[in-house]
Amino acid sequence: MMDTTDKQQSYEEMIQRFQNGEEKALKTLIRSFHPIMKKTIYHQIREQDPVDDIAQNCWYIIIKKLSELELKVSFKAWALSIARRKAIDWIRKQQQCAKHAQTLKSETESEQKQAATDYSDEKLKKVQEGIQQLPATQQIVLELFYLDNLSLKEISNLLEISKGTVKSRLFYAREKLKQIIS
Repeated sequence: MMDTTDKQQSYEEMIQRFQNGEEKALKTLIRSFHPIMKKTIYHQIREQDPVDDIAQNCWYIIIKKLSELELKVSFKAWALSIARRKAIDWIRKQQQCAKHAQTLKSETESEQKQAATDYSDEKLKKVQEGIQQLPATQQIVLELFYLDNLSLKEISNLLEISKGTVKSRLFYAREKLKQIIS
Protein backbone atom coordinates (compact mmCIF):
# COMPACT_ATOMS: atom_id res chain seq x y z
CA MET A 1 0.00 0.00 0.00
CA MET A 2 1.25 3.49 -0.87
CA ASP A 3 1.83 6.00 1.85
CA THR A 4 0.78 9.64 1.53
CA THR A 5 4.06 10.86 0.03
CA ASP A 6 4.04 8.08 -2.57
CA LYS A 7 0.46 8.93 -3.51
CA GLN A 8 1.34 12.61 -3.79
CA GLN A 9 4.31 11.82 -6.00
CA SER A 10 2.02 9.57 -7.99
CA TYR A 11 -0.47 12.44 -8.48
CA GLU A 12 2.34 14.76 -9.50
CA GLU A 13 3.69 12.14 -11.89
CA MET A 14 0.24 11.61 -13.47
CA ILE A 15 -0.15 15.36 -13.94
CA GLN A 16 3.27 15.56 -15.56
CA ARG A 17 2.45 12.65 -17.88
CA PHE A 18 -0.90 14.27 -18.80
CA GLN A 19 0.83 17.58 -19.53
CA ASN A 20 3.20 15.65 -21.80
CA GLY A 21 0.22 14.40 -23.82
CA GLU A 22 -0.61 11.07 -22.20
CA GLU A 23 -4.43 11.01 -21.94
CA LYS A 24 -4.48 7.78 -19.88
CA ALA A 25 -2.67 9.58 -17.07
CA LEU A 26 -5.70 11.85 -16.60
CA LYS A 27 -8.05 8.88 -16.35
CA THR A 28 -5.76 7.26 -13.80
CA LEU A 29 -5.57 10.50 -11.79
CA ILE A 30 -9.34 10.84 -11.75
CA ARG A 31 -9.87 7.19 -10.83
CA SER A 32 -7.43 7.36 -7.92
CA PHE A 33 -8.31 10.82 -6.58
CA HIS A 34 -12.09 10.90 -7.14
CA PRO A 35 -13.02 8.97 -3.94
CA ILE A 36 -10.95 11.38 -1.82
CA MET A 37 -12.66 14.36 -3.46
CA LYS A 38 -16.14 12.89 -2.94
CA LYS A 39 -15.39 12.18 0.72
CA THR A 40 -14.21 15.77 1.25
CA ILE A 41 -17.30 17.19 -0.42
CA TYR A 42 -19.59 14.95 1.60
CA HIS A 43 -17.96 16.04 4.86
CA GLN A 44 -18.62 19.66 3.88
CA ILE A 45 -22.25 19.39 2.81
CA ARG A 46 -23.43 16.33 4.75
CA GLU A 47 -25.72 15.20 1.91
CA GLN A 48 -25.04 12.35 -0.46
CA ASP A 49 -27.22 13.28 -3.47
CA PRO A 50 -25.35 16.37 -4.72
CA VAL A 51 -21.84 15.00 -4.11
CA ASP A 52 -21.39 13.59 -7.63
CA ASP A 53 -22.57 16.81 -9.29
CA ILE A 54 -20.26 18.95 -7.17
CA ALA A 55 -17.35 16.57 -7.82
CA GLN A 56 -18.03 16.75 -11.55
CA ASN A 57 -17.89 20.56 -11.39
CA CYS A 58 -14.58 20.31 -9.52
CA TRP A 59 -13.11 17.98 -12.14
CA TYR A 60 -14.25 20.37 -14.87
CA ILE A 61 -12.22 23.15 -13.25
CA ILE A 62 -9.24 20.91 -12.49
CA ILE A 63 -9.05 19.47 -16.00
CA LYS A 64 -9.43 22.90 -17.54
CA LYS A 65 -6.43 24.21 -15.56
CA LEU A 66 -4.39 21.00 -15.49
CA SER A 67 -2.65 21.34 -18.84
CA GLU A 68 -0.86 24.54 -17.78
CA LEU A 69 -0.78 23.92 -14.04
CA GLU A 70 2.39 24.70 -12.10
CA LEU A 71 1.75 23.56 -8.57
CA LYS A 72 3.08 25.66 -5.71
CA VAL A 73 1.41 23.28 -3.26
CA SER A 74 0.57 19.60 -3.54
CA PHE A 75 -2.05 18.50 -6.04
CA LYS A 76 -4.13 17.09 -3.21
CA ALA A 77 -4.20 20.42 -1.35
CA TRP A 78 -5.00 22.34 -4.53
CA ALA A 79 -7.73 19.97 -5.72
CA LEU A 80 -9.34 19.65 -2.30
CA SER A 81 -9.40 23.43 -1.89
CA ILE A 82 -11.42 23.56 -5.11
CA ALA A 83 -13.72 20.83 -3.76
CA ARG A 84 -14.23 22.70 -0.48
CA ARG A 85 -14.98 25.98 -2.25
CA LYS A 86 -17.49 24.26 -4.56
CA ALA A 87 -19.13 22.56 -1.56
CA ILE A 88 -19.38 25.90 0.25
CA ASP A 89 -20.84 27.48 -2.91
CA TRP A 90 -23.44 24.70 -3.00
CA ILE A 91 -24.32 25.27 0.68
CA ARG A 92 -24.70 29.01 0.09
CA LYS A 93 -26.89 28.40 -2.94
CA GLN A 94 -29.11 26.04 -0.91
CA GLN A 95 -29.42 28.66 1.83
CA GLN A 96 -30.30 31.35 -0.70
CA CYS A 97 -32.88 29.08 -2.32
CA ALA A 98 -34.42 28.28 1.06
CA LYS A 99 -34.51 31.96 1.99
CA HIS A 100 -35.99 32.86 -1.40
CA ALA A 101 -38.60 30.11 -1.08
CA GLN A 102 -39.57 31.37 2.39
CA THR A 103 -39.85 34.93 1.09
CA LEU A 104 -42.02 33.78 -1.82
CA LYS A 105 -44.17 31.72 0.52
CA SER A 106 -44.66 34.70 2.83
CA GLU A 107 -45.46 37.01 -0.08
CA THR A 108 -47.87 34.48 -1.58
CA GLU A 109 -49.64 33.97 1.73
CA SER A 110 -49.87 37.72 2.21
CA GLU A 111 -51.24 38.20 -1.32
CA GLN A 112 -53.75 35.38 -0.81
CA LYS A 113 -54.94 36.89 2.47
CA GLN A 114 -55.26 40.29 0.82
CA ALA A 115 -57.10 38.80 -2.16
CA ALA A 116 -59.45 36.90 0.15
CA THR A 117 -60.06 40.07 2.15
CA ASP A 118 -60.61 42.10 -1.01
CA TYR A 119 -62.94 39.40 -2.35
CA SER A 120 -64.81 39.19 0.95
CA ASP A 121 -65.11 42.97 1.18
CA GLU A 122 -66.28 43.16 -2.43
CA LYS A 123 -68.80 40.35 -1.97
CA LEU A 124 -70.08 41.87 1.28
CA LYS A 125 -70.54 45.20 -0.44
CA LYS A 126 -72.50 43.53 -3.26
CA VAL A 127 -74.71 41.71 -0.75
CA GLN A 128 -75.37 44.93 1.17
CA GLU A 129 -76.22 46.77 -2.05
CA GLY A 130 -78.42 43.86 -3.11
CA ILE A 131 -80.32 43.88 0.17
CA GLN A 132 -81.01 47.58 -0.30
CA GLN A 133 -82.75 46.78 -3.60
CA LEU A 134 -85.16 44.30 -1.99
CA PRO A 135 -88.65 45.28 -0.85
CA ALA A 136 -88.78 46.43 2.79
CA THR A 137 -90.76 43.34 3.88
CA GLN A 138 -88.05 41.02 2.53
CA GLN A 139 -85.24 43.16 3.98
CA ILE A 140 -86.74 42.94 7.47
CA VAL A 141 -87.14 39.15 7.32
CA LEU A 142 -83.54 38.70 6.07
CA GLU A 143 -82.12 40.92 8.80
CA LEU A 144 -84.10 39.24 11.56
CA PHE A 145 -83.19 35.75 10.33
CA TYR A 146 -79.49 36.23 9.43
CA LEU A 147 -78.30 39.17 11.51
CA ASP A 148 -80.41 38.74 14.66
CA ASN A 149 -80.44 34.92 14.40
CA LEU A 150 -84.16 34.67 15.15
CA SER A 151 -86.04 31.49 14.30
CA LEU A 152 -88.91 31.41 11.81
CA LYS A 153 -91.39 31.15 14.70
CA GLU A 154 -89.82 34.13 16.53
CA ILE A 155 -89.96 36.26 13.36
CA SER A 156 -93.56 35.17 12.82
CA ASN A 157 -94.53 36.25 16.35
CA LEU A 158 -92.55 39.50 16.15
CA LEU A 159 -94.02 40.61 12.79
CA GLU A 160 -97.42 39.08 13.54
CA ILE A 161 -97.47 37.12 10.27
CA SER A 162 -97.73 33.40 9.66
CA LYS A 163 -94.69 31.16 9.69
CA GLY A 164 -95.43 30.26 6.03
CA THR A 165 -95.30 33.95 5.06
CA VAL A 166 -91.92 34.30 6.80
CA LYS A 167 -90.62 31.26 4.86
CA SER A 168 -91.98 32.65 1.61
CA ARG A 169 -90.43 36.09 2.13
CA LEU A 170 -87.07 34.51 3.02
CA PHE A 171 -87.18 32.28 -0.06
CA TYR A 172 -88.03 35.12 -2.46
CA ALA A 173 -85.55 37.49 -0.79
CA ARG A 174 -82.72 34.96 -1.25
CA GLU A 175 -83.70 34.24 -4.87
CA LYS A 176 -83.86 37.92 -5.74
CA LEU A 177 -80.56 38.56 -3.93
CA LYS A 178 -78.89 35.79 -5.97
CA GLN A 179 -80.07 37.47 -9.17
CA ILE A 180 -78.89 40.89 -8.06
CA ILE A 181 -75.44 39.65 -7.01
CA SER A 182 -74.73 37.54 -10.10
